[in-house]
Amino acid sequence: MSLLFFKRVLANPLQVGYIVPSSPFLTRQTSRRLDFSKPRVVVELGPGEGCHTRKIVKRMDKNSRLFAFELDEEFVAHLRKQFAHDPRVTILHRNATEMPDVLAEHGITHCDYIVSGLPFLVIPEEARGKLLGSISDAMHEESRFITYQVTTQLCDESHLFELHDKEYCALNVPPINVLEFKKAQAAR
Repeated sequence: MSLLFFKRVLANPLQVGYIVPSSPFLTRQTSRRLDFSKPRVVVELGPGEGCHTRKIVKRMDKNSRLFAFELDEEFVAHLRKQFAHDPRVTILHRNATEMPDVLAEHGITHCDYIVSGLPFLVIPEEARGKLLGSISDAMHEESRFITYQVTTQLCDESHLFELHDKEYCALNVPPINVLEFKKAQAAR
């Protein structure tokens, strides 16, 4: 665990959401779900210090794009420095509820993948509803929303998402579910 991550957890534990960064097992399990056989648009929500971001960027082809939404200013500065020389990566100090508008500002109507470890369980209900609506609005029928969560609570959001696949990653602290959703028929 980096000193930056430790400091940010102490400063705002609910916003960071986890007490340690994701394990290499989890980052591999998550990133292998993204198909880069052609150019893709990927959105990452709450990248923190960037352990999933680095794994995704390694797999991206030269024409893919990654938009990372992060609220913590220190994580944003760290990520901007880390990916300063990679034109495929855009680090945004913006709220993910603005995702469809931000993508539109970049000439993009929908993304192919949304990757998130945001702790949906602790996000207040109204904010969680806005965030999940924003995620759904940024997807098309082929898009995938890949999230790692302690609970399977998001499976209850069937008006927005349909569970496409589910795995369990025991080799993470805490052990965690990797959930892959597609946009629900009713939300299309």
